[in-house]
Amino acid sequence: MSTLSSSRDSILLESGTNEVEFIEFYLGEVSYGINVSKVQRVLARTSVSVAGVAQAPYGAIGMIHIQEKPIMLMDLKMTLGIPFDPESIDPERQLILVTTFNKQTTAFLIDGISKIHRTSWENFEPMNQSVTCEGAGGYSTGTVTFDDNIIVILDLERLMIALFPSTHGNGTDLEAIESRPEREAIRILYAEDSKVVRGITEDILRRSGYLKLDAFENGQDAFNHLCRKIDSGEYEGDGPYDLVLTDIEMPKMDGLTLCRRIKQDVCSNHPPKIIVYSSLINKEMSLKCHSVGADAQLAKPDVAEIVELIDSLTIEVGQLA
Repeated sequence: MSTLSSSRDSILLESGTNEVEFIEFYLGEVSYGINVSKVQRVLARTSVSVAGVAQAPYGAIGMIHIQEKPIMLMDLKMTLGIPFDPESIDPERQLILVTTFNKQTTAFLIDGISKIHRTSWENFEPMNQSVTCEGAGGYSTGTVTFDDNIIVILDLERLMIALFPSTHGNGTDLEAIESRPEREAIRILYAEDSKVVRGITEDILRRSGYLKLDAFENGQDAFNHLCRKIDSGEYEGDGPYDLVLTDIEMPKMDGLTLCRRIKQDVCSNHPPKIIVYSSLINKEMSLKCHSVGADAQLAKPDVAEIVELIDSLTIEVGQLA
């Protein structure tokens, strides 16, 4: 067994610099990427034993145990629908990525790891919705290229929502959501690159009464829109938005950089409240959110708690009583 703690300690990223570290791994001949922050450790396939489970989701191999904790092992090729010949697989060379995000630990079987890259989110190209990356099954947020090698960045959040819908946010009873008129005046800017997560969150906010909502698929587009609003001066109050809701991982500009630039640059006199809503929220990331001026952070998939948190930051005490 090995962890990534030593490499993380040596290449810690400063908050709000728009940089990211990701692991390049491969499935067959195709390279994929995942944020280092989501990877807990890397194991050799032969170092663990796998126990079968009843009624396992598609692509599940079984359960492995790490420090006596049971963790579901998923065959990432099978889960993504990548064709392969079982007889060509060499278990001696396969690896297991143990990931933690969305408050859940999951293990993924892969063919191998190439290297860890450090780069800027500006170098990532969002996935064109009209183009489906071969082998990604639609579960990708974009691509980045190194030395003419195209690396597909996987949208593991969307993948896990598809596999476990009741535990990843879209099991919320939308009909039970209560709308309040006090929320209609609150202006919200929302940045989230995952189309599925963005759609779920938008639906809940609008049903709750937060109707003045502008949503964008990355931090750069959201920031550009905010700057245009400020330059035009066509808004009421001290600024064009009362609250910004943002993911962390996004092509072009990440959420921490978006937060820093809003708080320190374009809206320094009258900054909106900012909530970082991400699958990466933990103790270390909470400190990073605080360092760039975020007012609160919430770990996915607590979709129902978003409304309560926005209320606490934007609605005066007593209005919702």
